Amino acid sequence: MTVSTAADEVLSGQARGFNLFDPPEDYFDDPGPYFRLLRDGDPLHAQEDGSVLLTRYDDVRQVWRDLSGLVYKGDQFRQRFGEGPLLEHHTSTMLFRDNPDHDRLRNIVNPFFAQTSIQQLSRFTQDVVDQEIEKVKRMGEFDFVRDFAFRIPVTLICKIIGVPVEDADYIQAVGRKVLFPLNPKVPDSAIAEGHDAVAEFKTYLLPFLQEIKSRPSIDRAENILCAMAAAQREGVEISDDEILHMCIVTLNGGHETTTNLISQSIHFLMDDPESLKQLRDGEVPIATALEELIRFVTPLQLQGRRTTRDVVLDSGNGTIPAGTEVVLCQASANRDERIFDSPDRLNLARRPNNHVGFGAGIHVCLGRSLARLEASIAIPTVLRELPTLARGGDVRFQRNTRFRGLEQFPVRIA
Repeated sequence: MTVSTAADEVLSGQARGFNLFDPPEDYFDDPGPYFRLLRDGDPLHAQEDGSVLLTRYDDVRQVWRDLSGLVYKGDQFRQRFGEGPLLEHHTSTMLFRDNPDHDRLRNIVNPFFAQTSIQQLSRFTQDVVDQEIEKVKRMGEFDFVRDFAFRIPVTLICKIIGVPVEDADYIQAVGRKVLFPLNPKVPDSAIAEGHDAVAEFKTYLLPFLQEIKSRPSIDRAENILCAMAAAQREGVEISDDEILHMCIVTLNGGHETTTNLISQSIHFLMDDPESLKQLRDGEVPIATALEELIRFVTPLQLQGRRTTRDVVLDSGNGTIPAGTEVVLCQASANRDERIFDSPDRLNLARRPNNHVGFGAGIHVCLGRSLARLEASIAIPTVLRELPTLARGGDVRFQRNTRFRGLEQFPVRIA
């Protein structure tokens, strides 16, 4: 029997008072202390909307791998967003679709994210990184997120999708308006902007799809738009709307989290001279170091499932009733001291490192190989080519509970 101490009771009370829908301002700068509070004091945390927030590694992993869990949130999103383009988008892609629709859609684009396809982009990725390095060298002072980290993944994902990289800034601006309403609580104005952004994004993409569909023959290997149009022509069940929504979700997923991974990796390495030196001097292989950076940063903080049966947590932390919306906090799971020794410290040589930064189960991140390729080239190149990189001002994190990223990261070449 576990004896409850007064300290345990205080901790549990503090954890129960946490509100993901309205977190304290300092949560955005460092959510770690709040995650620790929840893991220790209230690992099955009830939220104001009836959902539960899971923060311990074993619990998150168990629910993630439970094939009876669902991701479709049509009823929930209809209440939050109302009818319109935003609801249509967040119920039309593989991100919020269960089987058989999930696999039907994912199988069309899977070949572009297979390991062999990604490796073919290695030289192109290095060329992009080198070009962007030369640009910032000439600038001298720049914002690391806007002027460097963002440019790499957005260039690659535009190439893979089949849209002009010159439209990158537009794609980012519109895409963020589509993603932001997925946060636990947002103002009505953000939802209205989300509806408008989805409609605008579809209007932008439609001419590219129409041009491809007008071709006598379509090379499905050219890009994702071509692959989906070819599949449709060959009789695969996929509508024009589904194609457009799949492009939107792939464009958004293909640059936002990787931008955040690259920029935060450099940010945290600057605060850890020993780790920075290890990586710069090649003392730790980049493949090993990158897994630790993914664990430490965890750009996508939250995901969700809906239970279809009572789920008894193997950890003994309780039972989740059928029909419950579960928020899986992978960022907290990746800092769980029950699994990771000194989890709030970078240990680039950490092994084993079974982080859940890319999720688990059938919805494991489609672009994980691409993200690893980009970061494994970009981060060492920055350390090698910009050895005197220094901070040029204060950083600011986005006020976003779902995606953790830097809003500003001023730097200079000393």
